[in-house]
Amino acid sequence: MAYEDLIKSIESTAEERKLEVIQSAEREVEAIIREAETESSAIHAHYLEKAKRDLILESNRQKFLAKQEMKTEINAVRQKLIDEAFSLGTKAISGIRSDSSYPALFEQLVREVITALAGEKIILHINPADSVICKDTIKKIGVDCEIVQDITTTGGLAGTSEDGKIRADNTLECRLEKIKNLSTLEITNLILGDPDG
Repeated sequence: MAYEDLIKSIESTAEERKLEVIQSAEREVEAIIREAETESSAIHAHYLEKAKRDLILESNRQKFLAKQEMKTEINAVRQKLIDEAFSLGTKAISGIRSDSSYPALFEQLVREVITALAGEKIILHINPADSVICKDTIKKIGVDCEIVQDITTTGGLAGTSEDGKIRADNTLECRLEKIKNLSTLEITNLILGDPDG
């Protein structure tokens, strides 16, 4: 009987040992599973966060490109409107010689040229259509200038020093171009608002 007790004791110990090994293995498996789930969650969260960042970056890039494209289109429309406005201005001054205010305007333009070329022997360059008005203006002002009918202009005149080194262009086209160059941004802002808006 002692032999049977010994076998039962060994079997019992073996069974206990087997249960301990199984339980230990189960705990290790559970720990590995928890660790894997934790790592999986961390990896998932990392990739999810990266995907969110990438999505935000792409969204911001697309918004920036759309805004830049819109600004370009708005600026093109603004420039077209400004060009049309100055084209209308050019057309409006095309018949200025027949306006009753032209003699006074021409006199003012002559005085500005004479002031700009003060101290020089002045040559006035005019359109042949302004020959009479120029002679009358020079006589009225009382200055001695050579008059050369060698330019084509809607109105106004240009003046040069005798040696040609100094030039004062006071044609209406030149003045309109100066206004256009100096005032484009101001005109844009007045008509259409801030160009970056």
